[in-house]
Amino acid sequence: MDPRLAPLADVLDLNARLLRNCLDGVDDGLARRRPTADTNHLAFLTAHLADARHFLATSLGIPLDNPLAFLEYGKTLDEVGELPALADRVAAWDRISAHLAERMPQVTTAKLNADSGLRFPVRDRTVLGAAAFLVQHDSYHIGQMAFLRRQLGLPGMSYR
Repeated sequence: MDPRLAPLADVLDLNARLLRNCLDGVDDGLARRRPTADTNHLAFLTAHLADARHFLATSLGIPLDNPLAFLEYGKTLDEVGELPALADRVAAWDRISAHLAERMPQVTTAKLNADSGLRFPVRDRTVLGAAAFLVQHDSYHIGQMAFLRRQLGLPGMSYR
């Protein structure tokens, strides 16, 4: 693996576990509760994060068939409509997470150095820069999920 990608892969592995920890004790009904009308719920964030990981895999040149493609990366909760069951969203998360862990070592230095064609709010316009932003995006939403747990009356997320 390109050594620049290794820390990003480590954070993705950590976040794969943390998302599951955020959902500990959560069923479909609780996952769909919104603390306010303007707040995402855990169900949407789980789907959004799995979809975003598919976007990352595609950006890295290691795509995987996306069962959540209907989300059309960037759609809001109110634009999406009905979501699959929580178990299906978690399965999609687990599948793309395992795919990234397995395939990221195969991403070439040339691919990482290529222009991404994306305009994320970072200076680095390469595929590596896009990947770094998407890993930060992953962490941002994991933090939202941890906060939502508390808002729903559940214990805080564990790093275990």
